[in-house]
Amino acid sequence: MNIVGTMVGMSLMATAAPAVLQMSIAPAEAQVRARNFAVAETAAVVFAATYEGTTDIPVDTDTCTTSEREGTQNAYSVTCTHGTGQYVQSVTRAFRLAVPEQDLVNGDGAGSGRTFAFETPTRYSGHQCPIDDPWGVYGYNDRYYQALGGACKPIDAWTQVKYQFSDPDAWLYDINNINGWGDHPDYDNASST
Repeated sequence: MNIVGTMVGMSLMATAAPAVLQMSIAPAEAQVRARNFAVAETAAVVFAATYEGTTDIPVDTDTCTTSEREGTQNAYSVTCTHGTGQYVQSVTRAFRLAVPEQDLVNGDGAGSGRTFAFETPTRYSGHQCPIDDPWGVYGYNDRYYQALGGACKPIDAWTQVKYQFSDPDAWLYDINNINGWGDHPDYDNASST
């Protein structure tokens, strides 16, 4: 009886040994993957932060490659990879370059017969103007321009729908074709008042 029990036990151990071995090294493999992921993520975040809001074209490195995002202007993706073999981990992050100042100037209304109370900002941040200063011209942009990296977006430029249904006669500065949304339908129809 002992011989039969021993043989059965040894047979079971022989068939279970690969699974037991795999279970014993799984935590070590997970730790290597997690470490490689952390290195790749750190590289991607640092790369994106380095180029975010600048006008410099990103340059690929040994571990990070960039690609332009389809359908967007000045937007890129960076993919950073770390590790070898089955432990390779990749992370992708997106970032946007600043629009060069000459591309942001929407004009001064020349050719449309329009004049505006304030000069059009040459650079916008990603922040919306507050409700109490919907164009940012009454102190908000003066206070926060440097910290935000540009002027705030006026309330009429928050969305394409707001832009299309806004009144160019009420604009405090020229936002025609802001965000590449095209000429406003009423822009060339300047009121005579």
